[in-house]
Amino acid sequence: MLKGNLRGKDFITTQEWDYDELESVLDLASEIKKEPGKFSSELQGKSLIMLFFNPSTRTRLSFEIGMTQLGGHSVHMDAEKAWIGKGSESIKDTASVMAKYADGISIRIFPNITDWQYGKSNEVVREFAKWAEIPVINMECDMFHPCQALADILTIKEKKGNLSGKKFVLSWVYHPRPLPVSVPNSALLIATRFGLDVTLLHPKGFELDEQIMEWARSNCESNGGSLEVTQSMDEAYRDADVVYVKAWGSLKHYGKFEEEKKFRVDFRDWICNEELMELTNKDSIFMHCLPIRRNVEATDGVVDGAHSVVYDEAENRLHVQKAVLSLIM
Repeated sequence: MLKGNLRGKDFITTQEWDYDELESVLDLASEIKKEPGKFSSELQGKSLIMLFFNPSTRTRLSFEIGMTQLGGHSVHMDAEKAWIGKGSESIKDTASVMAKYADGISIRIFPNITDWQYGKSNEVVREFAKWAEIPVINMECDMFHPCQALADILTIKEKKGNLSGKKFVLSWVYHPRPLPVSVPNSALLIATRFGLDVTLLHPKGFELDEQIMEWARSNCESNGGSLEVTQSMDEAYRDADVVYVKAWGSLKHYGKFEEEKKFRVDFRDWICNEELMELTNKDSIFMHCLPIRRNVEATDGVVDGAHSVVYDEAENRLHVQKAVLSLIM
């Protein structure tokens, strides 16, 4: 059975799971969402260690509550209060001991404590996976946010049904400070994996990692759909079925905060507003992973408007994560 095949498998990026494996998660998530009580003892006696190097709202709540609803137990660890966070214990020692205590490890580490070196946080997650003899879940690193991606695609499937021919717009928006590229990377990869017609919208200088783009193009070849890149907001929004907005930092200026601040200020008008949403299809949906800077990334009228599904999207974090936890633990 597929469930047995997934047991013990790490979840670091959706790109490293087969399409059928991702579909099995989504199918189980939908079943859990409809009948949560049916799975109330699924992980009875199991424990998940949640290691946080960064602040969290939705990620901590959805994982911790999810484990409880599955009959298991979660342990929150603040990295700053552990030896690993103080740099006095190796990843090998920490991961090896954790694996003796628990049945799974989940890690959230993106660059606001670690150095801004693209890929460094992802290396930490992979190092844990190397030494831990139990499954490791990426709760967001500097390259990927796979659980968010699963919640995103589940929400799109719920709202739009058949995804063939649907136009998905992934739009950069302004933010006063640089943010990781983990969400846009993962949103692009999952959208192209499920055959959507993807339009990637961003100003010049905010291009995504070429390896991510190569994977996305390969996904389109394997799963149908298409990928276009544009700097025209009107062109991107016109006839869109799904609008996903997210701020991200420039890889060209990665870690050079003052330099990037001067660069990004020219794009303060990149905000999702009602006028742009009017260009989309009447039944289009607006998405954002949250937290969102209202009236900076998107206007109140959009976030609270008829197109918005941001709270449904956030809710689905709980269901997809319960499915992942159930299948791998």
